[in-house]
Amino acid sequence: VPRGTDEGWESMQSQLQSGLHVFQLKNFNLETLTIKSQALKGNPWNDSVVRHNPVLAPKSKPPRDGYPVVLVLAGFTGNGPKYFGLRTFEANFPQELDQCVSENRAPLALYVFVDAMTFWGGSQFLNSDGMGRYEDYVVKELCQAISEKYPAEQLGKRWCVMGGSSGGYGALHLASKYPEKFSTMAAVAPDSFFSMSLLPEFYVATPTLQSFGGLSAIKKSLSEGEFHQRRDAHSTLNAIAMGLCYVPRPGKSSEPLWPIDKESGELITSVWKKYLSHDPIFFLKNRRKKVAKIKNIYLDVGAFDQFHLQFGTRQIRETLVNQGLKIAYSEFKGNHFDIGSRRPPIWSWLKKVWKK
Repeated sequence: VPRGTDEGWESMQSQLQSGLHVFQLKNFNLETLTIKSQALKGNPWNDSVVRHNPVLAPKSKPPRDGYPVVLVLAGFTGNGPKYFGLRTFEANFPQELDQCVSENRAPLALYVFVDAMTFWGGSQFLNSDGMGRYEDYVVKELCQAISEKYPAEQLGKRWCVMGGSSGGYGALHLASKYPEKFSTMAAVAPDSFFSMSLLPEFYVATPTLQSFGGLSAIKKSLSEGEFHQRRDAHSTLNAIAMGLCYVPRPGKSSEPLWPIDKESGELITSVWKKYLSHDPIFFLKNRRKKVAKIKNIYLDVGAFDQFHLQFGTRQIRETLVNQGLKIAYSEFKGNHFDIGSRRPPIWSWLKKVWKK
């Protein structure tokens, strides 16, 4: 490459670095924990079994017992790597966390951003014939890889699973099913109270399905990069994805059982009961003994949530309190699209309960 004639060339210093470096953090190194998942093999949408999970690994020498671990679960259509994009006029998740650690407002821990994206936009972090075994991927594979690759505390000690919206649902689901692994959980506006938050989505999605001529036509449009531009795209994709996660059609897992009659709009109660079995306001009651083993629980929601999740979160709070659990609970004067601002309160709470 010719040097050119610019006067300042000789004083210029350049360096080639492997990987992509877009910002610097004071307290963390940015690394990637890549897993070739056995659990995700054969998933119905041919989603990649190779998963890239960004990790914020502390730069300092680890304590004798290792670092606490925080698994970060993204909301619907979000994903772990997306948290690392630079934002205009504000810090992104890693930058904000780094600043909070420097100010002693967040624990120094291993933060793992889970890659669990699917063709339809989300997995709910559970096992499903209709979407794939994402629960096994997280619990059996990712947790083991973290323990093997990093100086982490023993699984089940100071391990937290946190998230908002679908990520909040995942946090509730995983912690209440595996309290021996996740002793701490934090959920902001978790998917819940399906009768108010999810059922209306099916009424938006039904005429869209009919106008396209079925699920395969929507899949084709989505593959071609067109469908997501529609005004009703989010509701339609949400209904399809949640159906595939919760109630895939027996014997034909690539289609969800639809909970409403597509002609009359009447609720099919036998199908809807299957959906409700996945609703936190019901499954937390059924997992009472396991829920009692979770040491630290944090719930937060906006008082004006567009998906009515404030009602579901309040019911979850009531269920947990009635079970005799002490929880941290708060509501903020905002809506569903403000939940990203609720991370610092979670980190402050973690410092308190972990005494870290």
